[in-house]
Amino acid sequence: MTLHAARPEFLDLFPDGAQPEQLGSGYTWTEGPAYVPSRGVVVFSDVRQNRTWSYSDSGELREEMNPSHHQNGHCVDAQGRLIACSHGQRALLRQEQGGSWTVLADSFEGKKLSSPNDVALHPDGSLWFTDPTYGIDKPEEGYGGTREQAGNYVYRLAPDGTLTAPIRDRDKPNGLVFASADTLLLADTGKDAATYRYAVTPDGQATLAGEHFRVSPGKTDGLRVDEAGRIWSSAGDGVHVLTHDGEELGRIPFPETVANVCFGGPDGTTLYVTATTGFWRIPTRTRALAWR
Repeated sequence: MTLHAARPEFLDLFPDGAQPEQLGSGYTWTEGPAYVPSRGVVVFSDVRQNRTWSYSDSGELREEMNPSHHQNGHCVDAQGRLIACSHGQRALLRQEQGGSWTVLADSFEGKKLSSPNDVALHPDGSLWFTDPTYGIDKPEEGYGGTREQAGNYVYRLAPDGTLTAPIRDRDKPNGLVFASADTLLLADTGKDAATYRYAVTPDGQATLAGEHFRVSPGKTDGLRVDEAGRIWSSAGDGVHVLTHDGEELGRIPFPETVANVCFGGPDGTTLYVTATTGFWRIPTRTRALAWR
């Protein structure tokens, strides 16, 4: 699995000889990796086996939750707590210090959410999450049920607990990441599979600013931004790395479709990758853009 450089500077992002290393196998659809510094672990989901797993800095791979209520995407909030999107519970959740879970949001304007999918932390402490219908539409990814919301929205949970829906114009909103305090990148895995750019205001409004990039083959599902503003996107053939304005720098090939990525490890420079039946890592020379 040789790294494929579209520009020479792509190879500078990795130590000499860097190659993807498989850490786990035998899953059905791995998703939602997030590094939890307080525990020194990456937590990731196997959505269709209804489990979550953790991989520690010391190399221990262990089952976290079984059942996980079809958790999918994760992030860490401004206080370092794990945040989870649950297809099964149709809710955004927070894990407390003792391991219990608190429901942060499960309805909007008196109607149930559909199946929260992925979540990102804004610098102001708000949590933005996508809510397509995959957990309702696909019995292998949730508990089914009836859609109650009029659309597939992107929600903003303010630090004071207020829930709004600033983005309502997408088909299947999926992965999302803040490139800056005023720029949100949002992947749509629906009929027009592309990643879009939204201008975000301090009061939590969001306005479409245009299509930002597309990957081929496949679609962008999950994505991250590194400390230099480069975009690391999942794709059908691996991980695509792009400039801040969406031009391809190169690709990390994988033998299966990649769903999502995150940076982690003791120094934050390891890229962890969830790729269909496998869980992987590759060393880099960069880190995630950090708000905390």
